[in-house]
Amino acid sequence: MMTFRMPLRRSLLSLTTGMSLILTGTSVAVPKTGHAASAEKHRHVRATEKPRSQAAVTHPSHPHRTSVQAAEGENIVVNTQIHHTPSGITGRDVGGGLMKKQTATVAISTVTRDFIAAQSPASSSYELLRMVPGTNVAMSDPYNMQSGNFIVRGLNGDEIGFLMEGAPLNNVGTYVTIPSQYPDGDNVDSESLQPTTVDLTAPMIGAAGGLTRMTLRNPADKFGGQVNATFGSYDTYRQSVRIDSGLLGNSGVKFYVGYSHLLGKNWRGPASPYRRDHIDFKLQKDWEEVGTTKLVVAYTDYRLDMLTTPTMSQYRNYGNNYNYSNQFTGTNPTYYKLHGEDAGTLIVSAPTDLSFLDNTLKINLTPYLYHSWGGFAYGATLPNSGAAFYGNTPVTLDMSGLPSHGASTIVNVPTTFDIEHPGINAVASWKHGINTVKAGYWFDYTRQTYETTYGGVSASGSPLSLLGSDSTNAHLKDGTEYKSTNWLTETYTHGLYLGDEINAFNDKLLAEAGVKFVWIHRPGYNYIPGPQSNVDQNAFQVTPQVGFRYQFTPEHQIFLSGNTAFRMPTANSMFNSYNGATGNLLIAGNNQQKNEFSISEEIGYRYTGKQIMATASFFNYNFTNRQISTAAIINGGSVNTFINAGGETGRGVDVEIGTRPWHHFRPYVSGEYLHVTTDNNLRFGNDYLPTAGKIAVRAPKWSASMGLNYDDGSLFGNVNMKYIDSQYSTFMDDESLPAHTNVDLAIGYRFHSGLHFKQPELRLNIQNLAGSTYLSGSNSVTGAAHATRGIHGTMIAGSAPTYYLGAGRAFIGTFSVGF
Repeated sequence: MMTFRMPLRRSLLSLTTGMSLILTGTSVAVPKTGHAASAEKHRHVRATEKPRSQAAVTHPSHPHRTSVQAAEGENIVVNTQIHHTPSGITGRDVGGGLMKKQTATVAISTVTRDFIAAQSPASSSYELLRMVPGTNVAMSDPYNMQSGNFIVRGLNGDEIGFLMEGAPLNNVGTYVTIPSQYPDGDNVDSESLQPTTVDLTAPMIGAAGGLTRMTLRNPADKFGGQVNATFGSYDTYRQSVRIDSGLLGNSGVKFYVGYSHLLGKNWRGPASPYRRDHIDFKLQKDWEEVGTTKLVVAYTDYRLDMLTTPTMSQYRNYGNNYNYSNQFTGTNPTYYKLHGEDAGTLIVSAPTDLSFLDNTLKINLTPYLYHSWGGFAYGATLPNSGAAFYGNTPVTLDMSGLPSHGASTIVNVPTTFDIEHPGINAVASWKHGINTVKAGYWFDYTRQTYETTYGGVSASGSPLSLLGSDSTNAHLKDGTEYKSTNWLTETYTHGLYLGDEINAFNDKLLAEAGVKFVWIHRPGYNYIPGPQSNVDQNAFQVTPQVGFRYQFTPEHQIFLSGNTAFRMPTANSMFNSYNGATGNLLIAGNNQQKNEFSISEEIGYRYTGKQIMATASFFNYNFTNRQISTAAIINGGSVNTFINAGGETGRGVDVEIGTRPWHHFRPYVSGEYLHVTTDNNLRFGNDYLPTAGKIAVRAPKWSASMGLNYDDGSLFGNVNMKYIDSQYSTFMDDESLPAHTNVDLAIGYRFHSGLHFKQPELRLNIQNLAGSTYLSGSNSVTGAAHATRGIHGTMIAGSAPTYYLGAGRAFIGTFSVGF
């Protein structure tokens, strides 16, 4: 038997499990240890003697095959079955990229490039997590330009924390997220979800529903990139390009820049155009054994006309045909051009990871900046007389700059905002024996302004200025610009972490405990006449957490955890807001709310086998002082307000199962059983709705996902199905969304590389394959849809919830090629 020398043996031992070697005519003796032993059954070896030389060559026409010139006389051809396409697909990840091995003390679901790269290029961060257990994604258009919602275990999207490379993305004032402003899926490496738990050192508050982490792809070591061109339904097309610099000399620096441009028209209603321009940038500097510094930048600029969110009655009567008007009559503020949005966002994160003292001391520093600006508008009317209200004060307006088209003046009412959100998160850990002590500090400053003005409309119905300008807006008689909203808040957040982690029994046991101390100070300034002017909010909260994980064998693992979370009331809950035409109260400020607090517990089991991976987790959570934005009776009228809804209890079980490739197939299934109840009666005016014991809103009892992926390196495709059970949209459980099922399909082919082009690829994505009409989620929830008698005998008026209308069928074709 002929045995190769050590250089070849090292190369064979470094091959990943699952590679097959085809060596023409020579036997090769390889020690069966480590990965080599476990992979033996996947290998077939033959060899013949050839002229002696040693080199490794990648076949340009066969990107999954490598020839190794082992010696002058032997030619080794390696069929890896692990391909790395220009878009980052390996073809090996569990469940088609919908599962990843986890070792944490809490439940975590992760989607990887294998799944992300096969989705529609316009998929948002919400959409990428739609298949994992416990998620309920409510989107209203195929290209994710419109607002939507992301619900986890029955908890609304404003309860979910989002991080991008360590930078928090939630609006600190309202806790909401806007996924269309986040990085392109082209450049996202993975996205993970921790339902109803948050890491001790995460720079986040108000995330009782869980934490989502987004990690971008790293720059490549060699110069190259990828170009994509997408054409789809509703006159949509998208182009994107990504260029990698490769390593710059011996500096340890590499970076990439990606740009995308999206144009299209709304899929229902008037064919109004939308546009999105986006830039992603990531630079990485390696300090050899010391650590790594990264600079990540995401910039977005977009413009669109918004879609309607119908009530149940409007949906039943009109279906997809209920929309804003496509004609301007001079008297209809529902004309679609009076419901636009124009905004921009800049997100910057610069995480640095350093290791000292033989990796016993580690330091992470993450400065970040989130800056968002722009606004949204709707149509309204003002009397030609100029009679109006400035806050709660009656005034007469100077209407000379506002064209009149009838008995009243149609006006464009934009709300503009500017949110500046810098901060820094610093964490140090010291390992000594089996103990690792963690300590850290987080500082966050947020400054946000909101203004609502009234602007002129042309004879064609277009706003003279979508977001308003001094020259086209209404003014008071003294020349002051007329506004119905004008406030500023500043939020100062200080967080202190302290925790300990124990790894014992050869890392089989992981035990961790910690506590976070958070101080928040929020001064607010209201510049509209009314009962509030300068208002402060202050909070101090301690949030402990604990977790355990035990690895019985390499395949079997159990975990359990206990976590706490809190959030203070939203910034816009501090002030009253009034209807400029009538003076009626629109939003009632409530500065006396208590902080929301939650406790969650979880116990779970993980199985990681050679072919199958599975997880099951049982969870329970309890809220006190649950913060709800809803409708209430104030001064005899129904207005929006922020109230303390008391307690809420939720419990259930999540399950997910996926496989590694089996004849190129990778199936995946997940599901959830959920039972969430409202624990208290809801106060409305001087009475209470009898809601105690009712099923909570946005909490479907059952949900399930099924995915099937096929990828042989050339031909690939996947089909993904999501079922969501019916769910209530009122706290009295007197109105609900019907259950619905959505199926998405993708199929594509990768061609051989040639010339300077790497694996040209054609892909067709079909969203909502059946073309069904359905409601995807609740836009607003109310106490009751119908008049209900309160606990004290008062008849409490009903208010209709509104809904997101699920996106129609869309065909999305993409051509991509690497270079």
